Amino acid sequence: MASWIVSCPSTTSAGRHSTLSARLVILLSLLIICSQQICSGYEAEKGVQLRGGSTNNNSAYLRFVLLHLPPVLIVTRNSSDHITSLGGIAMSVLEWLSHTMNFRYEIIPDNIYSVENNAAGKGLMSYILEGRAEVILGGIVMTASRFQKLNFPYPFVIGQFGLVIPYPSSEVDITAVWKPFQGQIWTFLVVSMAMTILCLYGISHCIKDYMTNKENKNKLTHGKLFEDIGRAFQYVFGVILSQGLLAQGGTSRDQKLTIRFLAGAWCTACFVLVTAYSSVLISFVTSPNYKPMIHSLYDMPKNPKVKITVNRGWSPDLLFTNAEDGIFKYLGDQLRNEPGLRCSETAQCMDRVRKGSSAYVQEYRTIKNYVGEDLKKTGRCDFTIAKQLFFSFGAGLAISKQADVEYYNRGMLKAHEAGFVDLWFSRNMADASRCLNPIRDVASEKQRVTLAGLSGAFLALGFGYSLSVLSFIGEFIFRRR
Repeated sequence: MASWIVSCPSTTSAGRHSTLSARLVILLSLLIICSQQICSGYEAEKGVQLRGGSTNNNSAYLRFVLLHLPPVLIVTRNSSDHITSLGGIAMSVLEWLSHTMNFRYEIIPDNIYSVENNAAGKGLMSYILEGRAEVILGGIVMTASRFQKLNFPYPFVIGQFGLVIPYPSSEVDITAVWKPFQGQIWTFLVVSMAMTILCLYGISHCIKDYMTNKENKNKLTHGKLFEDIGRAFQYVFGVILSQGLLAQGGTSRDQKLTIRFLAGAWCTACFVLVTAYSSVLISFVTSPNYKPMIHSLYDMPKNPKVKITVNRGWSPDLLFTNAEDGIFKYLGDQLRNEPGLRCSETAQCMDRVRKGSSAYVQEYRTIKNYVGEDLKKTGRCDFTIAKQLFFSFGAGLAISKQADVEYYNRGMLKAHEAGFVDLWFSRNMADASRCLNPIRDVASEKQRVTLAGLSGAFLALGFGYSLSVLSFIGEFIFRRR
């Protein structure tokens, strides 16, 4: 909006003053609108206000039908099916458009939950096609079949579909002791232990065989403790379990230089490995072990017990039913084989999810609001949202094919540019962060140690092997002489 104001031309002093005055009038009118209903959202506090908009009797007159879909549009009715209050982002959009586009409106109070016609009767689309209304107010998603009959202005909802799933409970993880290291590290560790045991045992015997006099043999027997492979095995395991100094197979001051190099390299590698293992193990032991039923829509074929559930005749239902291949066709086949997976009301879909065998599909911010409202009502998290979203789309008003779509586009683009749409969403959304964040945090923060991270420990061990071999060759040459 600011860029549009700056582009107004002015060539004379009088023109500049008049342009400045026009800008001030526009800004003042926007502030007045914002201070009344637009910025704070719309709620019919004084009763049902089914008529409103511009006060100019010569302005356009439009009739609206409603699609109840919190938090986009919240329609509250009493036991007699009369509207008692209206709220949500769509009502703020309606008030904004009526003031900026200068039209009067009337809301048709009929209670219909489907856009297309279905077995229950005619849908909201019939009001536009039969001339009984000009606009469908709500988060209407454009599909190929709908676009053939209706027009869609610039959307005020731009999002993706998500999956509501049961909130997982923390389970006992008996495999946590293996998880800090990758499989490659465990393989390298077992191989390194076997090589160290064999080297200690073999080098000790070689040194003994090449001793040339009895006195040196006696000294070697007193100082070298790895002629028995059991003692070498005990020493290697004792060091990695942080008990090397107490192990019966430990080294002594009389040990040969070859043995000391090899034992020192093993102690250095064990220090790094044990420290890394202990520091990572604590996160796997103390963190809750949450295992969501599924992580994304594409996990459903791997878990055939999980069934999809959708609102009958709404966008996810049409998306899956009309698909010809891929995961969407798989879910469409589920709906065709089990018509009971479609629900007439959102509460029915959420109850199926609560039982633990279904996943409910709807726009992300919509289901996030459902989860937040349920948390506020029950005080506990019964639902969460699968991590991966899918199928980006836009949703908003639906008008007839004969209407001027640019007339609505200008008003919606001004609302987006001014930042009002994001403000309306933030003020109409229930807080669901408590039910969403724990699963994502645990999944993202617990990371296993990789082989690349511990390559230094194995390099130190290999360097020790090399020094031990060189020392052994040196001692062998010295004794041969």
